[in-house]
Amino acid sequence: MPKQEKVEQVAALKEQVSRASALYFLDFTGVASNDFNVTRRRLGDAGASVKVVKNRLALRALTESGVDEQVGELLHGPTSLVLAGEDSLAPARVLKEIKRKLEALGFKGAYLEGTIYGAEQFEFIASMPTKDELRGQLVGVLSAPIWDFALSLERLLGDLVYVFEQLGERRGQAPEGA
Repeated sequence: MPKQEKVEQVAALKEQVSRASALYFLDFTGVASNDFNVTRRRLGDAGASVKVVKNRLALRALTESGVDEQVGELLHGPTSLVLAGEDSLAPARVLKEIKRKLEALGFKGAYLEGTIYGAEQFEFIASMPTKDELRGQLVGVLSAPIWDFALSLERLLGDLVYVFEQLGERRGQAPEGA
């Protein structure tokens, strides 16, 4: 491949990496081309794109984009680079589901939030809750004390009303000679 073409490929990949919220590295050895195309489509539906690039060019583009140089450890043998869109965990969930059917598909690692994760941490990444789920859990945690406080106030007001009702009944039953 001519040098200018390589430079253009690195520049294009560098731009795509800079827009990605996460990177996943796959080993597609032994995966039929039809199965790989299905995987591409499913990942595309999840907002991710798949690139098959030469490891040397990928490493250059990644390091120029500010990715830790240790990511080079993931770039050995046939490698597909999955670039996540807005939801950085969506590709992991899709890959986990696909991996059940395509045992030949290998997960090499991921680069999320400035951290490199190895293949052994794939299950952890794929099982992480989404940002919306975390927000919902946070709202639940924050609203629980407020809800308890509101219920306590309601109970106190109910007790106060009961006391006033009892006082009113006692005044209505005052002795006749008084």
